This record gives sequence, structure tokens and C-alpha cells, in this order.
Amino acid sequence: MKNIKLKFLALVIIIAGITAACSLDGDNDTTCYSSGYAFTTSVSGPDSTVVNRPITINLNFKLDNSCGSFNRIAESNGYPKDIFPIVEYNGCDCTTTATTLTKPYIFTAPAAGSYVLRFQKDATPAYITKTIVVTAQ
Repeated sequence: MKNIKLKFLALVIIIAGITAACSLDGDNDTTCYSSGYAFTTSVSGPDSTVVNRPITINLNFKLDNSCGSFNRIAESNGYPKDIFPIVEYNGCDCTTTATTLTKPYIFTAPAAGSYVLRFQKDATPAYITKTIVVTAQ
């Protein structure tokens, strides 16, 4: 009798696992998601600052469709520094739109000198370049 109960319990666990792992309504399991870099259309902000004083540079970039949203700004190490807005596209029923977003990038220089910031403007390696001159306090 004990052996039959163990076999029955094992069978119930296996059936529950299969049911949880496999959806009978597989057509509704579609998820549309992607993320990547957006191309910068323009930048604006000061061309100079002093050491350790943050400045704000506004990045303008376009979203490809209505499912797009801003995630964050990524940057490379070293100089010239490449700066990219990262966007996410979440959803399957998206309309084509020409939405332009503006997001701030905060730049703080640790030492005096000239700093080159590059913002990719299209799929080729073409950049909008901004040089920030940093002076001692």
C-alpha cells in the first residue's frame, strides 16, 4: 500500500511539472522585446567647465516606434569617450513614429585638459563630436 502511494505521488508530481512547463495556449506566449543603442541627432551644452564641476549635455535621439522607451546612457572607458543612449522596445503591436527624446548626460572632468565626447549619429561610424575644455579652479 505504501509503495502504491509513493508511485501515485510521483505520478502527480510529474504531471504537475509537465503541465506547468508546457502551455496549451502556445500562440499567446509571444513576447516582443529588443534593446540597443539609439542614434544621436544632436547635442547641446557648455563647451567648458572647471575641474570636478559637473555640466549637463542634452542628447537628442529618435525612437523607431511607439513601443520604444529610454533605458539609460552608456559610455565607453577612456577618451575619446563614446556615449550612447540605450533604448528598449517592448511590445508586438507598435506603430511607426518619429518620437524624439532629450535626455541629460552629466560630464565631470577629474583634471584640466580637453576632453572629446563622441555621439554616434547613424549606422556608419559617423559621430557628433563635442570637445569640452576643462580648466583648473
